[in-house]
Amino acid sequence: MNPITELKSTWQSIPSEVQRFLKRALLIFIIWKLIYHLFLFNGRVIDKPLTDWSTKGAAKIMQIFYPKAKLVVKGECNAMPEFNNDLFCFDILYLDGRNILGVADVCNALELYLLYIGFLMAFPASLQRALFFSLIGIVVIYFANIIRLSALAFMNMHRVNAVDMAHHYIFKMLVYALIFGLWVLFTKRQIHDEKTT
Repeated sequence: MNPITELKSTWQSIPSEVQRFLKRALLIFIIWKLIYHLFLFNGRVIDKPLTDWSTKGAAKIMQIFYPKAKLVVKGECNAMPEFNNDLFCFDILYLDGRNILGVADVCNALELYLLYIGFLMAFPASLQRALFFSLIGIVVIYFANIIRLSALAFMNMHRVNAVDMAHHYIFKMLVYALIFGLWVLFTKRQIHDEKTT
């Protein structure tokens, strides 16, 4: 059997509800990537304010633990030779003049928001329910991200050797587990609501 026939056979064996979900999810992903890379990426239309809010949120949390410290957020953009001199923009959080955190646009949780919302929009549910869970999820993910950024800033000050492991593995696992939990709550309540009606 050739690979294309095998792929078609596998696709047809998937339940129709799952096929619809996967088609919607793929369509949402393609539309978002096109809009983002064609219209939003170069101007930092979404990334700049989101990176600023995330860094300032982390600064507010750090201010709780260091009430007498002076916290300042400064934005920077530098050309990166290793990336064809593309601009690489980020915010830097300073505590009493010491650089304690750099937040690049890729750390502003935009992809996490879209991953979460894309799942909700692809799942068969009422628009009202999807919007309600979208708003709750965005708030929860935002606070999880600024707590993560604050923890990284604290680790940069006191446990530098643990930053890499925490940033690349531990915090990612925790945030993805949180998003998965939100999805489970959304689908569980949706299935429960359908059974009671």
